[in-house]
Amino acid sequence: MFFVEVTWLHAIVHIVATIIQIGPYHLALHVSAHRKVFKLDLLNDLWLPVFLGPFFGQTWFTYYFHHIKMHHVADNGPDDTSSTLLYQRDKFTHFLHYFSRFYYLVWYELPRYFFQHNQPTRAIMAVGFEFLSMAVYGFLSSVNFYPMLVAVWIPFNLSRTFMMSGNWTQHAFLNRETPLGGGLSNSITIINSRFNALCFNDGYHASHHLNAQRHWTEHPRHFLQNREIYKDAIVLQNTDYEEVFFCLMTGWYTRIANKLVDHAGIGQKLRTTEERVAWLKERVQKFSVAEVDAALAAVKKGRLASIEKDE
Repeated sequence: MFFVEVTWLHAIVHIVATIIQIGPYHLALHVSAHRKVFKLDLLNDLWLPVFLGPFFGQTWFTYYFHHIKMHHVADNGPDDTSSTLLYQRDKFTHFLHYFSRFYYLVWYELPRYFFQHNQPTRAIMAVGFEFLSMAVYGFLSSVNFYPMLVAVWIPFNLSRTFMMSGNWTQHAFLNRETPLGGGLSNSITIINSRFNALCFNDGYHASHHLNAQRHWTEHPRHFLQNREIYKDAIVLQNTDYEEVFFCLMTGWYTRIANKLVDHAGIGQKLRTTEERVAWLKERVQKFSVAEVDAALAAVKKGRLASIEKDE
């Protein structure tokens, strides 16, 4: 494409194909970042993130540093640069602020996180690869802009939009009592969905945050064998993150409520649609800084008690 004239038909077909494939690509990148897919390190470390990444909107290694080394460590807590805690998660203006922070400031906030946690090498690598990617993209755009627009810049914007709306939705319904309690408190689960078949069971996000090393094929088994621990969690069926995000932004809570899975325990407590809607609305309310500090203190107190018990 870079060395030939790009027609409108070519551009439209390419963009449509990218939109169709961008979800499966990102979730392939996701599972390969957590667990090696290829035996050869060259293929695992370079093929998906470096060679294919730019054509699906990824700058080099930003996903790895942001998702693996920051997000799963901070776990949507206050140190997480993509945390949803301080946002009203059914307000589009709040999402715009959240999205803009990542879109315009990831080059600053991600390395700052690593510097604050005494990881200067990761900080330098994160900002270095982000700027290197942009420098290469900028140079190639100056040589031949339209192929770069179609093949790189449009996927770049699609990717960052889908990634942040996806993370927003995955961590939209937080437990008011234990927002820092891990996967069951801060993540949703989607079952019986075509999305899972296409995207490596990514709907089982609570299971993934409970054990980030769990193989993607094992998430359904874990859910079925441990359904009792999901009784206070958000479990939906026959949907995907894009639909849930749309419902949040438009206030269509009845649709989300009708997707809640009864056998996870919710139906025993919330029998009417109105009760379910009220429960969902409660869990998208923003947390104040004081509430987050109190949650942090409770977590630290629990860890201290556990250490003293072990001793």
